[in-house]
Amino acid sequence: MIRGDDEEIPLPDDADGEDVPARRSRAELDAMVERLWSAAQEHQGRLAQLHDRVQQLEAREQADTDRLARWLSFPTPPAAEDPQHAGETPLFTIAHFVHYYNEVYVGRPGSQAVAIPDCWLDHPGLLAELATLTYAWRAAHLGRQANPRDAQHWHDRWRPAFAERLATQWTHAHCLTDIHKAAGAQSKKDRYTLETATVVAKSSTRRADGVSGS
Repeated sequence: MIRGDDEEIPLPDDADGEDVPARRSRAELDAMVERLWSAAQEHQGRLAQLHDRVQQLEAREQADTDRLARWLSFPTPPAAEDPQHAGETPLFTIAHFVHYYNEVYVGRPGSQAVAIPDCWLDHPGLLAELATLTYAWRAAHLGRQANPRDAQHWHDRWRPAFAERLATQWTHAHCLTDIHKAAGAQSKKDRYTLETATVVAKSSTRRADGVSGS
């Protein structure tokens, strides 16, 4: 039997898996088809409603993510988490936050609130901390979970501690005033660059195989 709205629609018996003679009139079969069609149309309508509801929830979730905290004084830096930058990696988010940081958080001359140098990618420890600093800032300032206590904690604890390590641990003094100079851990490729290179290499291999096999 096939179940319609609230009733079961009987079908011809075929217990042995063999064709059996038609036992219903054309009018009965037409009525069955009509009920099946109505049930299918109703289910299609419900699916369309569910699809619309999912889109509304996704739009609301994205709006919550994009919502800026009332205490945020400046436009947020672009990020891979933005819909228009969905194809980018978190390194894109970090790089734009570095630019934002250097525009907002550089202090008076002689203080530890110095600009993040252009060679930040060449210092593994600096990149590792920049990643968490960036996303901690985003969590404190963007979306439904943002609140002024976390934002102030970021300013009061995370930023000053980072600024001290930036000036005393992660980079050479030359990096902060002139040009990059190796210090501490050796430069290494970040995983986002490695993953992108792997994808490109695989794509190139597939294209080469396709050409050689043609």
